[in-house]
Amino acid sequence: MASEVLRDLITDRNGIYADLTAGGAGHSLRIMKALSSQGKLIAMDRDPRAVETARQRLSPFGDRVTLIHGNYRDFTRHCETLGIRQVTGALLDLGLSSLQLDDPSTGMAYRADGPLDLRFDPSVGIPAYEWLAAASEAEIANTIFAFGEEPRSRAIARRIVAVRRTDPIHTSRQLLTEVESATGFSGPRLGRTAARVWQALRIVVNEELDAIPEGLRAVIDRLAGGGRLVTLAYHSLEDRIVKTHFREASRVCNCPRSYPKCMCGADPKGRVLHRHVLRPSPEEVARNPRAKAARLRVFERVVGMEAAR
Repeated sequence: MASEVLRDLITDRNGIYADLTAGGAGHSLRIMKALSSQGKLIAMDRDPRAVETARQRLSPFGDRVTLIHGNYRDFTRHCETLGIRQVTGALLDLGLSSLQLDDPSTGMAYRADGPLDLRFDPSVGIPAYEWLAAASEAEIANTIFAFGEEPRSRAIARRIVAVRRTDPIHTSRQLLTEVESATGFSGPRLGRTAARVWQALRIVVNEELDAIPEGLRAVIDRLAGGGRLVTLAYHSLEDRIVKTHFREASRVCNCPRSYPKCMCGADPKGRVLHRHVLRPSPEEVARNPRAKAARLRVFERVVGMEAAR
């Protein structure tokens, strides 16, 4: 949804923008090409490999691009370090990049064998195989059900705990074998289940769902008036958090008019730009099947917006 992202994000070609999850720098490149020679970009990512890729691909733009290895949940701190009070717009793409999916050393793709790590930043937290070795059966089952929405979570957790006593799981291939044994699935059905299991483990080791609301608050507070935050989510858990936060950030006072002042605590920061979530066109999905699940939402900052009734 590259064209939709640029259409909704760029409101001032001379502005300062932030790509909060730069990945392979695809969006960052498009943003820089859409800006004037005065426009600037902050490109950040938790994955140090992504930062290096972005550094190489964005090098033609020189000091108009600032690269940061960091988590978007810490956006306020990064802005303070850079001395940036406001940004004109920001993009938060919550999907995995091809860079991560195609690298077997990350374990992100269940079809490719490699260490079952799943961390975006190898220097933070513990890899997924360590988490699986230490978590209880109930913790594993609850995680796979809550974060992967997988109905066979209990059977999968039971199998993992049973085999880890003699053969601890360390690789993607090992885990895929145990998921297959626990469910009896094969082919596409096994693939769908494995994708849910991988999603759940990735979310828990990277604390992804905790980072989203923190990041959204930090970015919205740094948006200039008329600036926009564009988000791309790829599963319902992420999208639900974004939708709820945007709704709360745009909620105006609903106290009775007889009240002398607002008592419900409404503090609207702006408005949701599109009434309904935007999805990729069939033509785009045909060109890029990985875009099929994308959900685009936009929040526009309105400075001084009153909690008027």
